[in-house]
Amino acid sequence: MADEVVVGIDVAATRPCSAVALRVGRVAEAFDWYEATAFLSRGARSAVEELVAWAHGHRPAVVAIDAPQGFNRRLLVRPHPGRPVGSLPASSLPVSARSRVCDYELLRRGLGVYQVPARADVAAGRAQVPDWMAVGFRVFRRFGALGYEAPLGEGLPGAFGQSPALLEVYPYAAFVTLNGGLLARKSVREGLRRRVQLLREAGVRWDTQPERHEEYYDHDSLDALAAALTAVRYLQGRATAVGDAREGLLWLPVTAAELRQSYRA
Repeated sequence: MADEVVVGIDVAATRPCSAVALRVGRVAEAFDWYEATAFLSRGARSAVEELVAWAHGHRPAVVAIDAPQGFNRRLLVRPHPGRPVGSLPASSLPVSARSRVCDYELLRRGLGVYQVPARADVAAGRAQVPDWMAVGFRVFRRFGALGYEAPLGEGLPGAFGQSPALLEVYPYAAFVTLNGGLLARKSVREGLRRRVQLLREAGVRWDTQPERHEEYYDHDSLDALAAALTAVRYLQGRATAVGDAREGLLWLPVTAAELRQSYRA
């Protein structure tokens, strides 16, 4: 695994997107950063191409993206005789059935998530896909077209002949599971300080150049680093996936034994 490269991407739509490339050896060290030259809004296809080309140019073994990979398929909804699952508006469903399976696994542990709409609700005008989420869908599709594949949660990461892995991640959940409990918001000093500490404790290095010591401490950069750390842990066989592969797995930078059933205070 020495000298493998991983990329972590923090998707955004109304502010520049951040990404980082780590070289994995004794430690995981950042060697290149990316910040979008344009907002990755629905119309900025060239900006998405630029981001993907930057990441692909590093030939990463794993790309981890902080965004949902696709629509909610309503796998938690029990079938209703004579009524397809897709015909049921989200407002008519219990809270536990409105989420993707991976999101429900976080919610039941006390971690807040963004709700991903079902394709049928969007088509019927009952819901909208937020801009940043739409960007995430497109980024996943573009990497998929280049041969990156979402792992099914089984097999040996990096096995011979295996396609480069494409992971959905959620930095907030990554930090909480590493911390073993809930954190202060990343918009406050204590929340940022603890996130920096968790990354350092996990062996991530990104500020080794004295002249750039103060760079990349904003919360978008820290989220990109958390995404990349999850990719590192996946390569090491130390990451855990939650969810249903038919809909999309979400990866966390802890082992199954380390993953708690609740992170509530």
